[in-house]
Amino acid sequence: MENKSRVAHFIAELISASGKLQKDIAEKAGFEKPNMMTMIKQGKTKLPLERIGPIARALEADPVALLHMCLEEYQPETWREVKPYLQPALSEAERQIISALRARAGTPFIEALSEESKRHLKDFLDSVRNDEARIELETMR
Repeated sequence: MENKSRVAHFIAELISASGKLQKDIAEKAGFEKPNMMTMIKQGKTKLPLERIGPIARALEADPVALLHMCLEEYQPETWREVKPYLQPALSEAERQIISALRARAGTPFIEALSEESKRHLKDFLDSVRNDEARIELETMR
C-alpha cells in the first residue's frame, strides 16, 4: 500500500464523504483538468496553495485548517516561522466580534477599557461560557 501524505489522505476522505463527483469538485476548485483531483488525493501532486480556498469551499472544509496542513507538510520551515502568527486562527464569527469591538472602542480594544469595563466584559464572557455549558447539558438530556 502506498504511503500517502496527510494532505492527500485528508482530501481523499473529504471527496469520499462529500458524495460529489470529482469532476464537479475540480471545476468548483478552478482546475482545468479533473484528473488533478485524482493526482492530489493519491499524493502524486501537491495541492496548489492558491487553490486551498476554492477546494475547501467545494468540499465544505475549513480553509484555515487546510492551509495549516498544507504549509506544515509542504513547507515545514516556513510553517515553523509563521505558525506563531497564525495560531489560533479565528472563525468568521470571531473576526466579526473583534471587528465590532475595535470599531466601537478603537484599537487596541482591551487597553481602551476602564477597569470597570474590563470587569463587565469578564462578567459577560463568563455568562456566555455558562450559557454554553447549560445548553450543552440540556441537549444531553
